[in-house]
Amino acid sequence: MDYLYTDIYKKLEQRIKGMSEGDKLPSERVMVQEYGVSRNVLREALVLLSDRGMIEIRPGKGSYVTDKKNMRLAKHFESILDEDRLSQMQVLEVREILEMAIFEKAALNADQDDIEAMENIYEQMEKNQNENMGYGNLDLKFHMQIAKATHNDIFPILVHTLYECSGQRMMLMEDLFPESMKSIHRDHYGILDAIKRRDVKAVRRIGKRHFDLDRYMLLSMNEIEEKTK
Repeated sequence: MDYLYTDIYKKLEQRIKGMSEGDKLPSERVMVQEYGVSRNVLREALVLLSDRGMIEIRPGKGSYVTDKKNMRLAKHFESILDEDRLSQMQVLEVREILEMAIFEKAALNADQDDIEAMENIYEQMEKNQNENMGYGNLDLKFHMQIAKATHNDIFPILVHTLYECSGQRMMLMEDLFPESMKSIHRDHYGILDAIKRRDVKAVRRIGKRHFDLDRYMLLSMNEIEEKTK
């Protein structure tokens, strides 16, 4: 199911490239039949496209292609972060600096709808701690929702691009470092709680620990890879 969600996202992204600003995507009913997936999977893909600024979802009216400058920004950023030129550690460093600022801004700007969305995602993460792919996708959704809570449309685009370059390795790390993964999961709750309390100092402290654990696991994983060569 998670693979289908990613697959449909990529297919829709390619489809949008051939469309113009203001064009309407087919209805959900038509796309469900066309791609052979459930409505939930399709909606997950549409929400991610919306988060990245590629489409605008208008309740009751459908999904429309937006200004493609956001798509061009994401693709340009992805080309800069090409794996062949930059190490995973460099990407993680950039992600830490960016997301620390996002955590703080979210603590100041998040409204009740943002908080409820984060709480819903965290509840799903609680239920999927032992599902590598499922937890990885929820981890992305959680960080994306925090970025959306800043109410700056550029942050979700940057977070998604950086996550694709570094965060997906967490699915492999969960098997290698289960205790560290438990700590990272606890950090998610701590970050959520600090944002709810609008505690900038707390969210900064927990965020720093969160990325230190990421760094520790990435270093350890790189050492394992070197030894197996």
